[in-house]
Amino acid sequence: MNPLVKEFYRHYPHLKHNKAVESFISQEENQKLLEEFLRHPSAHKEERLNDAFKAHYFDIRFTSYVSSSLYFHSVNFDKNIRKYSERHPLTLDDQAGEEGGSFIDLVPDPSPDMAPFTNYSTLGDCLENEELLWAYKTLTDKQKHILDLAYVQELSDTEIARTLGVSQQAVSKTHRKALSLLKSILKKGES
Repeated sequence: MNPLVKEFYRHYPHLKHNKAVESFISQEENQKLLEEFLRHPSAHKEERLNDAFKAHYFDIRFTSYVSSSLYFHSVNFDKNIRKYSERHPLTLDDQAGEEGGSFIDLVPDPSPDMAPFTNYSTLGDCLENEELLWAYKTLTDKQKHILDLAYVQELSDTEIARTLGVSQQAVSKTHRKALSLLKSILKKGES
């Protein structure tokens, strides 16, 4: 133990196992104030030491208050969230009949490696709707190719642009135009 601390506890033995005092003394700036007071005691130095301890003790209490306040608020927040989710379950979390399972258990797990059209090379191969297939065949080769890359191979516009060696904006424009043409052809067929 530091000789300075020993001397302090010799004068104030009742403070020996006080955690607040121990943490106060462990700080270097407070040790200097303590040393000045113990070497040359005066009312002014005692007042400075007391003020420093009051500030230190306030910091301890304030930190403790904030910590406990955060803890209790987080516990209450968690209780409220659980209560709300029990009262208002998501549709997939609702009970699915008498078996005790939920609707989410009925949803098949899609294989993450399996793309929806892996057995097809073009979008035209997988279209079953005759009107949509006819509309698809009216597109230019470039538009068909971009739609094939986007929907069969599931590439983004940026990846398609990199593959074709053109700008992403050009791919996006052609993609939008192809979809717009398909839409207008299908609308004409409905009327």
